[in-house]
Amino acid sequence: MKTGSRLFRLGSVVLFFFFTMACKTLFSQSPHLYTLQQCIDISLRKSIRIKQLKQGLVQSQMSLKSARAGYKSNSELVFSSLPNYLRTEQKIPINGGFLFSQQDNITFKGDLYINKPIPLLDGTFSLVGSMERFDQNLENTLSRTDGVTSYSPNLTLQYQQSLFTYNRLKTGVKRAELNLEESTASYSRSQLDLIYNITTGFFNLFKAQRQVEIDKTQVEQSLNAYNIGRLKQQAGLLAEVDVLRLEIDLANARNSLSTDEAQLEQSQDSFKNLIGLEITEDLRVVADLEYQPAKISLEDAIAKALTYRTELRSDEIAIELGKLSVTETDAQREIKGQLYARFGLLNRANKLDEAFRDFNDDRSVIVSLTVPLWDWNKNAYSVQSQKAALMSKKLAQADRIRSITIEIRAAVRNLKSADKRVQITRRSEGLARKNYRISLLKFENGDLSSQGLALEQTRLTTAKTNYLNAIIDYKQALADLRRKTLWNFEANKRIEVQLPQEE
Repeated sequence: MKTGSRLFRLGSVVLFFFFTMACKTLFSQSPHLYTLQQCIDISLRKSIRIKQLKQGLVQSQMSLKSARAGYKSNSELVFSSLPNYLRTEQKIPINGGFLFSQQDNITFKGDLYINKPIPLLDGTFSLVGSMERFDQNLENTLSRTDGVTSYSPNLTLQYQQSLFTYNRLKTGVKRAELNLEESTASYSRSQLDLIYNITTGFFNLFKAQRQVEIDKTQVEQSLNAYNIGRLKQQAGLLAEVDVLRLEIDLANARNSLSTDEAQLEQSQDSFKNLIGLEITEDLRVVADLEYQPAKISLEDAIAKALTYRTELRSDEIAIELGKLSVTETDAQREIKGQLYARFGLLNRANKLDEAFRDFNDDRSVIVSLTVPLWDWNKNAYSVQSQKAALMSKKLAQADRIRSITIEIRAAVRNLKSADKRVQITRRSEGLARKNYRISLLKFENGDLSSQGLALEQTRLTTAKTNYLNAIIDYKQALADLRRKTLWNFEANKRIEVQLPQEE
């Protein structure tokens, strides 16, 4: 009874050990499964490339906010003297001689500026409040010392306005708006390129996974054929040389499997780096390879691309920025005027309470004018340079339309070619599977040699690989056309890129 109890406990421990090891192996070898959309979502959150794109967009957003903030009032407090100390000596003629006077001056002064830009006129109203305390000590050669302290408050309303020139304040905001729009367009293009690269890498990884599965199937088939061959040899129904051929085929299949498994690991590391996953994380991708041919018209694809491609808007922005550069360059030698008007109240008194009574007026109006005479055509050459750059941008815009048209024609041609290959290879794979099953039965019955069976096995493997390559090429060609037209032909809708929210 005790022996049976010990055996029962021992058996329980053994079963528990094997169950634990099996569970540990199961969970340790279970990779994460990711779909294409999940990989794209991860990349749009974690990849280094998308983080760089977001920072570039944030830079343009902040530059525009900075330019628009120039429309608003601003204020600053300036302490121009904290303090300003000066010691000087003066030689003063007196009664045929000279009086040497030593002066010590200490000045404390603060200014408060409140500025309000006028965007429509490119002018600025400013309210300036100042307060100054001035201390002076005089010591002369007659040993007399005089000390003077004065207080001087000042309140001034002033206006500055540029004349006979373009509005620099509005131009700066316009340039910032165009730069932001270009950054947004660039972000959209780069994100679509990233999504396409992820799609390509995803299907390449999936192809590598499937290739390993195909290799494993080939190893199983080769092993099955080898075992059958050995049994037939033992029964005297197959020559030894045929069994050796089957063993060589088995070794070759295992070698191919080992090579493709190493390639699969390399593809996994590259893809994880692309989408921003940790290199140590184990993953597998799952893809829907259901074949659904898309009906695409070449003319419709070209029309969609010429309507939605962001490069065309970027060319328009480049032309607008080029026009601004021409204007700014030309303005460097134009007649420029400046209007400065001010009205203020000021006072100076030896006592602080008296300084705020009986203010005096302080007013002025100044109009200045700068007229360029000659510069040996330096500015004219600079203007011609900017105009040449502008013309180059216009020519690039015209060439872009031709380039996009050629791109779409090539993309549609590639898609149709991949579509035909899918149809051909799908039928070939079905025929190869059926032919291999028949050939295996013939080999078992002695109606087919080992060489013939190996040939049919190679044909089946080739047919599987060709169909896999064809369907993945079709998926990638369709993704390429979506990227180049910004149109989802399967869902029949425009592709929208979600921009990051401004902070």
